[in-house]
Amino acid sequence: MKRRPHPRSPYEKLGGYVHLPRLIDKAKLHRKGLLNGYNYKTVGFDKHLLAFLKIDGEAFEEAANRLENDDAILKWIEETAAKHSPEEVAEWNEAMISRHPDTAAKRARFTHFLKESGGHGRKDIKTYFDLIEFDEGRLK
Repeated sequence: MKRRPHPRSPYEKLGGYVHLPRLIDKAKLHRKGLLNGYNYKTVGFDKHLLAFLKIDGEAFEEAANRLENDDAILKWIEETAAKHSPEEVAEWNEAMISRHPDTAAKRARFTHFLKESGGHGRKDIKTYFDLIEFDEGRLK
């Protein structure tokens, strides 16, 4: 069975922003039809990063697919996005990295997804980033 391609780790940074390399990969995978109809721009960390940067999802996807590499995409973001201080970026990064299920419904969904991913009973997977890492095989 061929494994579906995974975007980069949400922990990876570009221009100081966690999740940005992953968002770039998702934009490219989406354009190639490899996200199975998943609209990454309107949910989860993708939505949060686009909102923090104040960048339209369609414009981001177009740029990510038009520009040749991460450096060119980052330059476009720096010219297009809302400006944030290094402190604001660090605060945003920490908020994203530490996100965890904080309601009973979210905990139930998180536990279900962890079980579906083969991690039933794992107590070390507490954040959404860790759940992504485990599901995509980067966390053993």
